This record gives sequence, C-alpha cells and structure tokens, in this order.
Amino acid sequence: MKYPKIGLLLVVAGCFFIAPVPDGLSITAWRLFGVFAALILGLILQPYPEPTLLMLTITLASMFVLPIQEILVGYTDAMLWLTLVAMMIGIGLKKSGLTRRLGLLLISRFGKTSLRIGYILSFIDLLLATSTPASPARTGGLVYPLAEGVIDVGSSGNQASKQKTGAYFTLLAYMASMLTGGLFMTGMGPNLINVKLAQDVLGIHVSWPLWTMAALPGFIGFLLTPYLVYKFCPPDVASMTAVRDRAGLELSSMGGINKSELTAAGVFLTILILWSTSTVSRIDNTLVAFVGVSLMLVLDVLDWNDLAENKEMWSFLIWFGAILGFSSALTKLGFFNWFAGIIKLLLPTAGAGAYTVLLLVAALAVLPHYFFVSYTGYVVAFSPLIFSFVAATDVPRYPAFFLLAYLMIISCTLTHYGNALGPLLMEKGYNDKRTWWGVGTLITVVHVLLYLTAGIIYWKLIGLWY
Repeated sequence: MKYPKIGLLLVVAGCFFIAPVPDGLSITAWRLFGVFAALILGLILQPYPEPTLLMLTITLASMFVLPIQEILVGYTDAMLWLTLVAMMIGIGLKKSGLTRRLGLLLISRFGKTSLRIGYILSFIDLLLATSTPASPARTGGLVYPLAEGVIDVGSSGNQASKQKTGAYFTLLAYMASMLTGGLFMTGMGPNLINVKLAQDVLGIHVSWPLWTMAALPGFIGFLLTPYLVYKFCPPDVASMTAVRDRAGLELSSMGGINKSELTAAGVFLTILILWSTSTVSRIDNTLVAFVGVSLMLVLDVLDWNDLAENKEMWSFLIWFGAILGFSSALTKLGFFNWFAGIIKLLLPTAGAGAYTVLLLVAALAVLPHYFFVSYTGYVVAFSPLIFSFVAATDVPRYPAFFLLAYLMIISCTLTHYGNALGPLLMEKGYNDKRTWWGVGTLITVVHVLLYLTAGIIYWKLIGLWY
C-alpha cells in the first residue's frame, strides 16, 4: 500500500503546479501550498514515518519551489526548542527516579482506578494552567513526567499492557492540556493576542476573572474529558487495586529520597516557579527550559549521552522543525493572509442573525486548524479576520469573542500537530493517529455544542449578551 499512497500525494501536489494561480497570490506560494497540502495528507496516510516523510518533502520542495534555507528556518523556532528542551527535562526527571517515586506515590495513595489517576493528573494540569502559559512546558515538562511514572508502575513490565496504559494517559495529557489552556487567560500565550484584538477591534475589555468566569461550560467539558478518553482509548487495567498494593510495597522498599531525586526535585521546583511567574518577571519560557536542563547537566542529574541516545526526541526535532518551516514560509509568502481574505469575501454578513453569525464564528475557529501546526500562527492569521467579520455584524460582542477564543484552543485537539505539545507526546510511541484524531474530533464537537447551547444561555444569565 505504500506506493499507491505516495502516488496520491504526488498527484495532489502536482495539481497545484498545473492549476492556474489565483489572483493575489504568487506562483511560489500556490505551489508551496500544494506541497504542504500533500504533506498534511501524508501525515494522515502515513506512507513513511514522519521524519522520513518530512525529509523527502523538504527535498522535493527545495528542488522545485523555493530555496532550502527558507524551509529550514523552522529549526530556529523558539517553540520548537522549548518543546525539545522540555523533553530533556522529562528525561532527567525520569533518570533520577523522581518520576517513578511520584508515580508510586500517586498510585498507592489515590490509585483505585486508572480513570481516577487520569482525573488527578488532569487537575494538576488545571492548577498549573493558571500561571504557566506554554503547554509544552506545563504538560510536557511538568505533568507528563508524572504520567510516565504511573505508566511504568501500572504496566508491571508487561509491554502490551504498557502500550495501552501509555496510550490512555498520553492522549489524556494532550486533551486535558488543550482544555486547561482555554480555561484561563494565562493558560496559553496567544490568548493575550486575542484579548488585545478584542479591545482594538471590538471595543471590549476582557479581564482574567471574566475570562475564567465565562468559561464555565468549558469546565463541564473538562470534567467529561478524562471519561471520554477512557471510553475511546481505554487503558489495559481499569481497577488498580492490585497495582496499588504493589506500588505501596515498592515505595517502602525505595527508602528515603536520594541525592539525585532531591536534586531533580529542586530543579523541577525552580523551573515551576520561573514558568509560573514568567508573566510578571518577563523571563522567556524557552530560556527557563534551557536553565533547567543546564542545571541538570551541571548537577549530574543528566549527562549528554542520556540525551544523545533518545531517538524520540531527535525524531521530533526533525519532523516538527520541518513542518514549522513550511508553515513559516507560507506565512512569509502571504498565503494565509490571502486565504483569510478569500474567506472574508465569502462570508455572509448582510441580514445574518446573531445565532447564524455565532455558528460561522465557531466554524472559523475550528475548521481551518487542520492546516496549522502552530496555535500562535493560527491566532495571528485568523483572529483578525474573524474579529473583523464580527465587527461588521450586530452580534453581541462578548459571546462572539469567547466562542472564538475558547474554540481556537480546543480545536488544537483535532490533530497531533495542532500544538507543539502534540508531536512531543506522539513521539512516545503509544498512540495511533486514527484514535488521536477521532477522540480529538469528539472533544471538539462536544465543546462546540456546549458553548453554542449552555454557553449562550449562561452568558445571557450573567449579563454578557451585548
């Protein structure tokens, strides 16, 4: 089946080399988008592993569309390096034994069921989202290492069991992180871009408490999510009573915390404090991650061989840096601005009722996300378009804003590349794309329905229908 898939991808890309170039777009942008569209399809069909597919795509695009250095710029992206270094931090925490100890502690104290532990890890992410605005840092660097401890202990060395248990906790970690990122204004950095646009274009002011208060329907969705993931991507063991007893015994046999664990814990807390106070201190999140890894290397929690031998980490660097490069090149060539302008021309505004407009806002907040590999890029490209559309109608401003702001984040769940955290977790090797995309679609649809029904009623009740 590999070669028919490759043939289909070449046909898709080739169509853009034959079809006329639309007005307002350069031939380079049009052809590069064709290659990019074929790439997205390739990520779905999977004729090759992601790194191989991206290497081939870079080669072909550089031979026939634009210079290779304009694609390789993705490897300089700060979010790529934040995610990569967050993976390094996770390796250090795991090597020290701290994550296993914490995993044993979670299971022995609270681990009656896998579902219960899933809720506990999700609530830890929720707490951190109040002050840590980068999901690779929050979930990849702080929460997921705890999940890895649970996966290792809960599977009892059985590889098949570990695969299913790992798939559940890994997929849940991503879904929960995207949801918590939307419940607080500080949950994701680009949230502040939307707040600023709301003030400039719509003339409304959104504060931190108002953002969280208006997100009540999202909290309902958040509470449903661990159960939904549990049903559609179940772990190998539902009841963890036997595992819980064994975890208690192993925790006792470990004795007191050792020097390596204590050092790792100190670095962990340092990173947590710096990330949590970054909105006040203005210290860059990526710099904080580099500080954390540097401390681990200097204090012998890690050595370079631990990092050099991690295939998943370097695989992530190759394929996600490349896909960021394609997205960056398309942005530089003006493709997304052109695309946004075309959509704006097609949108009906005259005579549209408030609910019709809100339906359109919801669609615009969700559907284009399949083409974006950066949540920040998505916000920068599409938020001005949607705000301009809303400003040209009589729809109540606050409901339109919150519908847009919340669903743009939630739609990150649609794919495994919609946010930098996704590739980090996908490279763990537990999840297949079909389940990931299926569960992500379900989570997105549930939240769209929640906000378009309970959300509208709730916003009217609290006086935000204006």
